[in-house]
Amino acid sequence: MQTLKVDEHNTITIYLPDGYQQDKNNYPVIYVMDAQRYFLHAIAYQKTLVWQDKAPAFIVVGINTEDINRRELLDTKSSTFIATMQNDIVKYVDLHYRTNDLRMFFAWEMAGGFALELLATQPELFDAYFLASATFITESRLNLIKELFAKKPNVSGFLYYTLGAVESWSFESHQLLSDILNASATSAFKWKYNLSEHDDHYTTPLGTFNKGLAYYFQDYPPLRFYSLEEFKNFGGMKALKKHYENRGMHYQISTDIHKQTKHYLINQAINENNFVIFKELVHEFDDFIEKNNYRLAFLTKIGSFFVANGASDRAISLYKTGILENPDSDELNVELGDIYLRQNKFKEAKTHYEKAMSLVKDSDAEKYKLYKSRLINVN
Repeated sequence: MQTLKVDEHNTITIYLPDGYQQDKNNYPVIYVMDAQRYFLHAIAYQKTLVWQDKAPAFIVVGINTEDINRRELLDTKSSTFIATMQNDIVKYVDLHYRTNDLRMFFAWEMAGGFALELLATQPELFDAYFLASATFITESRLNLIKELFAKKPNVSGFLYYTLGAVESWSFESHQLLSDILNASATSAFKWKYNLSEHDDHYTTPLGTFNKGLAYYFQDYPPLRFYSLEEFKNFGGMKALKKHYENRGMHYQISTDIHKQTKHYLINQAINENNFVIFKELVHEFDDFIEKNNYRLAFLTKIGSFFVANGASDRAISLYKTGILENPDSDELNVELGDIYLRQNKFKEAKTHYEKAMSLVKDSDAEKYKLYKSRLINVN
């Protein structure tokens, strides 16, 4: 992390996600107002979820407001600060870091009212806004939001805003904002208002980060279908490809179907004993099984399914590829030996049983005896 001075009044703190220094990827950015309090929230969110592909990694830009006149910056000088955001802060980050076009903005309290003015006057600067306990949602700012939808009825964007149920002083302004969005926003502009029974003015940021980002990133985690019927109702392979195409375009990442989705579909077809769908998936996900570095237990599960459905040659090919990747695997050699034995190819069966025995001779006496008993069936 590093803190940089943008001008005589403003400083920003930059967090680069894990892997940034090693790869050449371009990353989304979230800009966090009042970074002295909320900067770490955005970091914690991704560190918790990125490793399981539940959220994308993103750069965090904290905008520090601790040593400046915050009220003035976000109210009477808001237009000046909007220009600073656009021409200095965002431009600086895009120039000096590997960013993509996806930008997000978090704001609490007064910064939330400021964010609405920012959205209304610069609708293309940020893709998503997350507002916690916003104040200073003035009539003039609400009118700017109205004007935005009047001038650009199909404007796209995302707005997630929260309020604690005890913040009665903000009920009216938040309801007026919701009324405007209900009346004017099209499907291109996604929004959600969360009135929390369990939060107050100071705890809403926690839920805004966690629930807001999860809601925004809901199309990012790999899809998993818990039955083939569910996959069919989703729209099958055509809909799946379209989903990942849209996901890739949105997050500016690969449009390929995620490997976890491929794995779960293949496994589901095996579990439901549907060899027809299984073959279609294997054909569609060309070479995925061989290249996915599967654990031996799952590799043999796939091979056994091939064998059980009269596709022993496909299982042989799979196991031979597995042995190339795992030359010390006695299990794969035994699986091959078993297939060859059933095909009355005794020479080949003997070769693989003997190989398996040589791999375990000094390490596992029980296995050695088991494999030797198989070899007796060949001689």
